[in-house]
Amino acid sequence: MIPLPASRRPHLFLGVLSLIALWLFVQNSYHPGSALLKPSFPYSHPEEPNEYAGLEAEDLGVRSRVERLRSVCQGENAFEREYGRTNIRMSRAYEGSHHRIRQFLQKALRGEPLSISVIGGSVTKGHQVQKDEIWFHKFGEWFTDLIGDGVEINYVNGAAPATGSDYFSFCFPLHIPLESDLIFIELAVNDEGILEHVENMENLLRGLLDLPNRPAVILTEAVAFSNGGMGGGGGRMHLPVAQYFDVPVINQRHPLANHIARYPQLIRPYFSQDWWGNPDMRHMNARGHRDLGMLAASLIQDAACIMLSEPTFHVSQPPTVQSEREQAFTILGGMTAGHDEATSAEDALLLDQTLALAQSTWPEQSKSWRKNPSEGQEVGELMPGLWTTPVEYGILPRLNVLGGWNPNLEAVVPHFNPTCLSTRARQPQFNLTPSWNDGRWEYWVHPEHRDKPYLVAREPGATVKFKLETNVGVVKLYSLKSKSFGLGAIECWADDERDKAVVVEGYWTNEPNIGRFATIRSDLKAGVHTITCELLEKTSDPEGGHEFRLISIMR
Repeated sequence: MIPLPASRRPHLFLGVLSLIALWLFVQNSYHPGSALLKPSFPYSHPEEPNEYAGLEAEDLGVRSRVERLRSVCQGENAFEREYGRTNIRMSRAYEGSHHRIRQFLQKALRGEPLSISVIGGSVTKGHQVQKDEIWFHKFGEWFTDLIGDGVEINYVNGAAPATGSDYFSFCFPLHIPLESDLIFIELAVNDEGILEHVENMENLLRGLLDLPNRPAVILTEAVAFSNGGMGGGGGRMHLPVAQYFDVPVINQRHPLANHIARYPQLIRPYFSQDWWGNPDMRHMNARGHRDLGMLAASLIQDAACIMLSEPTFHVSQPPTVQSEREQAFTILGGMTAGHDEATSAEDALLLDQTLALAQSTWPEQSKSWRKNPSEGQEVGELMPGLWTTPVEYGILPRLNVLGGWNPNLEAVVPHFNPTCLSTRARQPQFNLTPSWNDGRWEYWVHPEHRDKPYLVAREPGATVKFKLETNVGVVKLYSLKSKSFGLGAIECWADDERDKAVVVEGYWTNEPNIGRFATIRSDLKAGVHTITCELLEKTSDPEGGHEFRLISIMR
């Protein structure tokens, strides 16, 4: 046996000790079913009534919430009684690992303050229904009752009408708390089934999943028949992205579309009516909203009940500040780099025993293994298992969903940190404020839709300037598009380079009146630039309309 050089032996033992420490960390905080808030207090059914004696108020609160949830799981499933398990399964376009939902539920059971938010379009904003009838509100009522008293929950509806994933991929910080713990996304009705929404949804998910609290994110698709085919609109683009990012998808369309197509008389009981009394095929009524809220609730309840049913379930300690990405790469890096340190059978045995302990509860296909030694080697290469390991759940993908394969581990998609200046900003520092205006651009709000503010120009030649700083060289503009509002076009350029100007059309032939992206420049040098926009005389509107409604500038 070839001895390990003295200079390298400390590295091996340091690595082994690190793996042991990390294993203990994973067992006690990272895996939701592996540790107690207090080791002497098991959160299972008590064998003796005096088990409650001497417990602190905080412990009793945790016990109360666990038992409250356990009683729900052991009772009749109200969702199955109302919808049937088959319809519920059909609504789950993708269920995923439940990992981040479990982390959210663990926080709720510990009694920590929670922030639950939603971004979406006019459906989630509550078009044609009362505020307390919105599906997100109904979900909130259910979840508050599920967890019980004593947990502070902040519900934030960050929906904005006539917006899609392109807008929210840059502007979500304007609408929801960055400290959110659970975030719903309802944008499948507003997004079209076009490829660009794959990239938009990826940017949105990367931005949300990377927020400080590592929130659980759930996509929801409301049933509608006004955008796309019977198979849906933007949801067709969202689904593969959500699967790639392990984000659950609730699709209300799946159990309903074919059924309603067989029985058209169900349209009126399920959808709102427009001003003329005709069915509004884009917006559900209160019943449709309640159903969507309860489909989302059924997923949370199922995830909770599965978690409680596991024999190793305990309420875990709050996670440390170390990110999930760092946790995963630490342990996986130790596994795959182990063969560089273990140059003898003795060293390999020590490392392998440590890894076996750390991976004792892992699936067989996720456990590491060793290759047979090559000629001249005493120790074979340590290989990771072929299937995803428990410490990898919830980690952002290294590569883009539409990007090609790249084995270089240094090729990692950077953090997505967008900046958005918008007419819909709630904080003054994010207001879309011109640095110069010739007086013909004005801030305007539709009198019947106060939640749709714009910066508007109506006279050709009207000019406005915005001074802004970009770090990545990209500037995008978000404006309203409509077939019926008589919208014209603007020309925008950066600094004095009008020869590189981009024309942005307000008119289009699609039916929805909705905001859409336009890229002004993607090759600017980092620094401060001036973006100039001028309303053109030329218009694509058949009626000769010139009005232009600007919503946001992103960088």
